[in-house]
Amino acid sequence: MNKPHTVIKVILSVFILGGLIFSCTAVAATPETLAVLSFNINADKNLDYIKKGISTMLYSRLTWPEKVVVVPPRKMASLQAGLKEFSGNKLVHKTAEKTGSRYVLHGTITSLAGAFSIDAKVFDTAEKKYMAFFEQSKNSDDLIKKVDRIAAAINHKVFNRTTVTWEEMEQEKQKKRNALKNQNPENLMQMPTGWQPEEKIGWKVWKYLF
Repeated sequence: MNKPHTVIKVILSVFILGGLIFSCTAVAATPETLAVLSFNINADKNLDYIKKGISTMLYSRLTWPEKVVVVPPRKMASLQAGLKEFSGNKLVHKTAEKTGSRYVLHGTITSLAGAFSIDAKVFDTAEKKYMAFFEQSKNSDDLIKKVDRIAAAINHKVFNRTTVTWEEMEQEKQKKRNALKNQNPENLMQMPTGWQPEEKIGWKVWKYLF
């Protein structure tokens, strides 16, 4: 006599469990959003074409269908025009607010004697922390390649995405370590890795082995 009720209970349980699984899957599938601010460039000549190229490249390299949505460069350019009064952490958090992004990427390129240093930071505005990335380029022709390496590092360390460029970087890093470990141990020193609290921003870095 109780069999029909038992069957109904089983069916209802299946529907409820299915609904919970679907809800969890939907939440897990929500992509992260990243806003890329135009890099500051410190140079004795106009390098706006490089700034624009870097924004476009990072948009392409960091976009990950269904995983990471990057705010389009044109939208970011329009947004930044209205945020000139802000700088530092205030600019980062205002950008996150305006774009609905959890992550904000900001960086600086410094030119000295024809060479370039690239400093970039990805801010997790929800957790109020950041992760730093650094590369050096001997000339402007090599600059885009170095930015590509930073994009690969961001993909892997922030969004857990492994790319071909990252795998090549890891192979290079291992070769360097093998060559240096028996020579000068100080050459193996690296910049702070992983997430850092926002309030600790301020240190300078001149060497970084990925």
